[in-house]
Amino acid sequence: MVKSSMKAVDKKRWEAIQQDNQAAFEEVYQAYSLRLFQEITKRISDRDAAQDILQDIFLCLWERRKKYQPQGEIYPYLYGMAINRVLNYYRKNKKQPILYEIWENLPESLLGLEELSLAFKQAHTQELETLLEIAISQLPKRMRQVYTLRFEDKKSIAQIASELQTSPHTVNNQLKEIRKRFVKTLKTTRFIFI
Repeated sequence: MVKSSMKAVDKKRWEAIQQDNQAAFEEVYQAYSLRLFQEITKRISDRDAAQDILQDIFLCLWERRKKYQPQGEIYPYLYGMAINRVLNYYRKNKKQPILYEIWENLPESLLGLEELSLAFKQAHTQELETLLEIAISQLPKRMRQVYTLRFEDKKSIAQIASELQTSPHTVNNQLKEIRKRFVKTLKTTRFIFI
C-alpha cells in the first residue's frame, strides 16, 4: 500500500518537474538526496567526491527532465544514476578491482536488475544500450527467453517457471547467470559511463 502510494506521489512530482516546476524538483531532492548520498558514500570514501556525484545527479536530472521517463518510483532511477557515476568514478581513477566489486555486489533486494537496467537504458547513451543488447544477444537461447520474460514482459519468477515448464529455482539460477554474464561484458569493455 505504501509503495503504490509512493509511486503515485512520485508520478505527480515527475509530471510537475517536466512542466518546469522547481518546487516539485526540490521535493524530490529533499525526499531522496540524503538516502542517495548514504549509498554513494558506502562506495566512495571521499565525501567531497560523493557530494559532487550527488550534485551531478540532480543537475543532470533537472537538465534532462524532458527526456527522462522514470517508471514508478523515482528513487530506483536515481539509484541507477548514482551507481553509474560511482562506476565511472572508479574507472576514471583506474581502480578497476573496486569497480567490479561494486557492480557484482549491487543489492538485489534494494533494486534488482530490472530497475537498474531501466535506469541505464533511459538515463545514458546509445552506447550503453548497444552494450546491453550485445550482452543479451550473446546469451544462450533459454537465458534470452528468461531475460525477455523477466525484464521485458515483466513476469514473475513463478510465471516464467510455469511458462517454460521448469522450476523457480532454475529460473533464479539463470537470472544469476545472466547477471554474471552482464558483469563479464562490462569487464571486457573500455566503455566509460557518463
